Amino acid sequence: MKPSTQVVQQSGIQCYNYKEYEHVARECQKPKWANDAAYHKEKMLLCKQEEAGFQLNIQEVTPDAANNSRPIFDVEPLQKDNNDDLAKERDLLASLIAKLKCEIDDGKNRNKFLETSNKALVDKLKGEIKNFKTKNKSLESSNNHFKEANNELSKINQLMFKDLKKFQAELDRYHDVNHESNVAIDCAKAKGI
Repeated sequence: MKPSTQVVQQSGIQCYNYKEYEHVARECQKPKWANDAAYHKEKMLLCKQEEAGFQLNIQEVTPDAANNSRPIFDVEPLQKDNNDDLAKERDLLASLIAKLKCEIDDGKNRNKFLETSNKALVDKLKGEIKNFKTKNKSLESSNNHFKEANNELSKINQLMFKDLKKFQAELDRYHDVNHESNVAIDCAKAKGI
């Protein structure tokens, strides 16, 4: 083992490629692996912590550790924070999923209610249209009866008007005859007969 490898192994730093403690990633001789899901989750949490203003858990070197000049990483609280953050994220995701399920169920219930309401309205409209058609046929039939009655009355009116004209002509002749007789009588009286 190289001297740098011993320092790496003692510090607990591991290669990101293969999770081995013998070397760091820049000294790795193996081909680089694609990062796994745990790596990406860890990176995401670190970025979120930095955005939220959390400081990384780094402690200063104490005077007792004079032989080791490197900083000491406090891994346990960071892992606890990561676990707490993961638990919070899981809880948040679970509550969001539950809320979405409720909204989906509400949407399904509303859709069922609307479908039932629409069906009832369509049935009611069909009934109203049927009633309207029936009433319209009845009105058309009544209208036809009124037209026929009006035509009959018009014929009777025309016949009565003809009869009136005849009676008027007869009356006029009667007046003319009556007038001539009166004139003849008046003439006879005037002659003294």
